[in-house]
Amino acid sequence: MPATLLVFPQWQGGGYVPGLREAALALAPRAAGTRRRLEVEVASLHPLETERGIHGRAELLRQLADARARLDAQRPERVFAVGGDCGIEVAVLSYLPARSQGSLAVVWLDAHGDLHTPESSPSGHFHGMPLRVLLGEGDPAFTAFVDRPLTPAQVVLAGTRSLDAPEQEVVGARGLRVIPSEILAEHPSSLVEWIRSTGLGRAYVHLDLDVCDPREVPDVACPTPGGLSVGSLVRVLRAISTEVEIVGASLTEATFAGPSIPSVLEPLLKWFQNA
Repeated sequence: MPATLLVFPQWQGGGYVPGLREAALALAPRAAGTRRRLEVEVASLHPLETERGIHGRAELLRQLADARARLDAQRPERVFAVGGDCGIEVAVLSYLPARSQGSLAVVWLDAHGDLHTPESSPSGHFHGMPLRVLLGEGDPAFTAFVDRPLTPAQVVLAGTRSLDAPEQEVVGARGLRVIPSEILAEHPSSLVEWIRSTGLGRAYVHLDLDVCDPREVPDVACPTPGGLSVGSLVRVLRAISTEVEIVGASLTEATFAGPSIPSVLEPLLKWFQNA
């Protein structure tokens, strides 16, 4: 099926994290393969204004609108994305569910839940909020992108190990499934079993590189102890690929300075290129 690579080097969602933009731009040529490339222009680091509890809110909204408009104009059936921060998923995952008629499982491979609202966020950084927005909750200007909110039954938090108290409440209240890193490492099939249980025929893989062990992958925006080895993560990704049709995936939150790509990421890039 036709596939597009969305290059979206957004950094504003992380507040002010050097390297987010540069790492995304360095990864893009390797991640593209034969995919058509769309690029959202994002300015270099500069001071951000805080509005309604979100740093860089106005810039984030403009960039997300640009990304979504580009996807709507091109209408790809499969979307792969290179960020930037996790907030880029609001553009991708507000677009893809409509293309999939809702038959889309979302595998959120991330050390964090990204389930905050401006009211609950301790930082005001939007990269801690996108999954909550995609569930249809949060700042109305952001949820307005989401014509078809994800249901909790469509989403699994995988490798997640750092949830703030408000996020834990959301997980419990919404019944979101969480598969910890140690379970994934020992039993990659646990994620496959979850996908089978949903009955959904397609999947999107959100990959925040902080899901990895920071001793192996240190150059990420929010390094968090207890993550997966790259080898374990690749085994998980291959297991997903054999079970379900992949309609998209992302690589987000890398902060290496570039242009050289750390060799430890090569197995992940190989999976991404061939997904």
